[in-house]
Amino acid sequence: MKINNQFASPFSAWSGHRLFHVVAGTLIGAMVVTQASAMLPTPEQAVDGSVAVQTSNNQSHNSNAQAVNSKITASLISVDANGQEILVPVNANTRLQTGNVLEYQGYFTNTNADRVRKMTVTMSIPEQVELLKAVSPDFPYGSADGNTFARMPLRGKIDNQLQEIPLKYYKAVRWDLEGLGLNDTVVVKYRARVK
Repeated sequence: MKINNQFASPFSAWSGHRLFHVVAGTLIGAMVVTQASAMLPTPEQAVDGSVAVQTSNNQSHNSNAQAVNSKITASLISVDANGQEILVPVNANTRLQTGNVLEYQGYFTNTNADRVRKMTVTMSIPEQVELLKAVSPDFPYGSADGNTFARMPLRGKIDNQLQEIPLKYYKAVRWDLEGLGLNDTVVVKYRARVK
């Protein structure tokens, strides 16, 4: 079963859709906030782009343009003849079925001349999949509405009892990452199961 997303942007060469669309990037002081939005299916294995970032320099009160290059990929988790797990890049010809497990990976590279002291990366979770516990790096924040984030696992009142919110209700994952030097790349990833 191929999963389509009516909100994805078509490519000029294909009738397929983009995997991720970089939504926003903001740098305040020495802090970068980057957001990526996941979509299915994908016509290519990676989407490259530059995230425009704004900075505010506290000493000189000048604004300088900063950049973080991003590359987002999605891979289908498969098992080879030896029983070893392999990642098969998702492309326009990939046919996804209910129960398939995907791994989304985001690569964010600091192309600015200055070190980024703190970077916040947010990746949305497509409606067609549900998050699995495999999230890296450790200690992420999660969101059940896409706007409000708290340390995972999320907890909420269900039938007047405080309980963990099931992963199938998560809409986004966020990481606070420290110290990204010139040309340093940070990798974040999560796994999700196709509904």
